[in-house]
Amino acid sequence: MNEDTKKRFQNRLLTDINRLCKISDKLSINKDKFDLVFDNYQRYRSLIHDRIEQGSDEKKEIVRMDRHKVASAFFCAILKASPIEKKLDANKFFERTANIQLALLFCSFYIIDVFNISDKNNSELDKLIYSRIFKLPKCKQSNSKDYITNFIMLVEDIQIQSLDIDSSKFQPNFLFVLSHLFFLLDVYSYQENFCITLEANASKPAEGKGV
Repeated sequence: MNEDTKKRFQNRLLTDINRLCKISDKLSINKDKFDLVFDNYQRYRSLIHDRIEQGSDEKKEIVRMDRHKVASAFFCAILKASPIEKKLDANKFFERTANIQLALLFCSFYIIDVFNISDKNNSELDKLIYSRIFKLPKCKQSNSKDYITNFIMLVEDIQIQSLDIDSSKFQPNFLFVLSHLFFLLDVYSYQENFCITLEANASKPAEGKGV
């Protein structure tokens, strides 16, 4: 990651943290832990890169991480650093899971989105689709219809230690499970916005005709 990209990512992450912290006065940013996010990312990135390389016949210099694996590495880096600090009495669901929310929002609404938008191979239709806000699924069969809530409960269930690179419970394969999950979210968002875009175009009056 070059310095310009790192700076842009830092600015966006800081914006997301401030947005979440404004919702509760029991949340605040820990600047030392904020800096650790990007150190942690390099560690997770190296681990993913090495695993890809081990299973690939390609030469090392042409092994590349796609946007979903970058999102997976950042997700774990944010959870490990936990840059949002909580007061002892921060017991509400939103407060105690603030770092998981941050990781999901930053990785889906920014990391994946920015990769998609900047893809030089995008068609004109792709550009229209990616200009729309990233969409998350609706959980119709769950007690909570909100996808973010269900995602958070899933991460809590698998135990965050399983994603901690320094923990004895660390499961490296979970990085690739997360990567696949981000892939599925990416596909879902594309299809949703594809339908919205087609509907929007269909509702426009034909060129040269009145409304």
